[in-house]
Amino acid sequence: MPQDGLLQYLIAEEYTPESLAKIRETLQAHGTHAILPVEHGLFAATAAPAANNVSGYHNVWVRDNVLVANSLRLRGELAPAIACMQGLSQFFARQRPRFLDITNDTSRLLKDDVQRRPHIRFAAQALSELPEKWPHAQNDALGLALWFRFVLANSGALPLTAADWETYELFPRYFAAIEYWQDRDSGAWEEGRAVRNSSVGAVVAGLEEMREYVRSPDQQRKRDDVCAAPDTLAKLDHLITKGRARLAATLPFEAPPERLADSALLSLIHPLRVVRELAEQDAILNLVQARLKGEIGIKRYAGDSYFCQDYDQWFAPGQMSSDFSERMTYRDALLQPNCEAQWCIFDSQLSIIYGERFLANPPEAESFRKQVYYFNRSLRQVTPAGGCPELYFLKNGEYVPNDHTPLLWTQANQAQALHLMERSVRVKLGAEV
Repeated sequence: MPQDGLLQYLIAEEYTPESLAKIRETLQAHGTHAILPVEHGLFAATAAPAANNVSGYHNVWVRDNVLVANSLRLRGELAPAIACMQGLSQFFARQRPRFLDITNDTSRLLKDDVQRRPHIRFAAQALSELPEKWPHAQNDALGLALWFRFVLANSGALPLTAADWETYELFPRYFAAIEYWQDRDSGAWEEGRAVRNSSVGAVVAGLEEMREYVRSPDQQRKRDDVCAAPDTLAKLDHLITKGRARLAATLPFEAPPERLADSALLSLIHPLRVVRELAEQDAILNLVQARLKGEIGIKRYAGDSYFCQDYDQWFAPGQMSSDFSERMTYRDALLQPNCEAQWCIFDSQLSIIYGERFLANPPEAESFRKQVYYFNRSLRQVTPAGGCPELYFLKNGEYVPNDHTPLLWTQANQAQALHLMERSVRVKLGAEV
C-alpha cells in the first residue's frame, strides 16, 4: 500500500459533513482536483506538462476530455464543460473529410486503415493532427463525444447551431459505414483491435442521446436552427437496435471469448447509463471486483502489460506510452503473473456508481457501504504531495505511482466521488431529500 499518503489521518469508516469538509479543505490546499484547460477549452491528459514531453500526455484525447468535462458539469461547473465541448466541436469540424471519406467509401475497405479514420488524439493549441502513427480506431471516444454534445443540447446548456448539426450528423452516418456493432476497434486502452462492448455501448449512448434530441418538440429544433432529415429518426433507431442486440447477446463481457472482465465496461454504468437494469449492472460490477481489484487500485484487465513490473527498465521514456497496438506480443511477454498495473481511475468510479444507487434508494445500506469503501480506496491513492496518479506499478518490488501524475481523468473521477459522498452523507443525516 502507498505509505504516508496525504489523507491517511482523515480517512474514516463513517463520515460527517465536518470530516468531509476537512478532506475537501486539504485537497484544495494541495490543488489535488485543480483542472485547467490548455487552449480552446481543452484539457491535456496530465496537468501542465511540457510541450515536448516524451510521454505525449501534453496532447488532447477526445475520451479524457469528455469525461473531465462531464465531471465538471455534474459538479455544477458548466462554463468549462461547455468550453471543452466547443473546442472538441471545432476539432471535429476539421475532421469532416475523414468522416466523409469512410462514409462514402463503397468498397468498405478504407476503414481498415486506422490512420484514415477520424483522429481521437491531437494538439490543443492549433487543433491540429499529430504526425505520429496512432490507433485512431476508437469508437468509444467518438460515441462519448456524440453523447456529451447532445447531453448539453438536450439540457439546454449548449444549443446546437446549424454548423454543429452539420458536424454531428456525420457521426451516425460514419457508425453505419463502419458497422460499429461488429467493428474491431482499439477501444479505451488503445491496444489490439477487437469488437468491444465498451465501444459499442458508448456509441449506443451517443445515438440514443441524439435520438432524444431529434424527438424533441419542433420549437426546440427551430430555436437551435437545426433541421434533421425526415429519415433521421428511423436511421438512428436502426443503428441503436444493432448495438443493443450486440450488448444483449454478449454483456457482461467485454470482447468474448478473448476478453471477459474489463474495467472499461464501468463507463456503461457511469456516466453513460447504457446498462440500466441493476442485475445487468451487478454482473459487470461483480466481474470487475472479483477479477480486477488489487491491493491499491484496479486493473484495466487481467494480463494488461502496460506499466507491468519494472516497466521503466524495459522501455525508454519515449517508448513507454507509444503506440503498442501492433506490438502487443512483445510487451505482453514481459508481464509476470499478477504484476499488472493498478489504476487510480476506477475506485472513484465505483464509488460514484454506488453513490448514485444510494441516492436513488437511500434505505439501501449496502450501496452506501460500498460507496464509502471505494471512496476511501481512492483517497489512499493520493500521493503525499496531493497528486492523483494514473496508476501504481511495481518498481523493484514496491508499488509506486508512474510519472503521469496528476492525471486529469483521475482528478475528475475523484472530485465527483467526493461531491457525491458529501451528498450521500447529508441524505444519511436527513439534511437533504
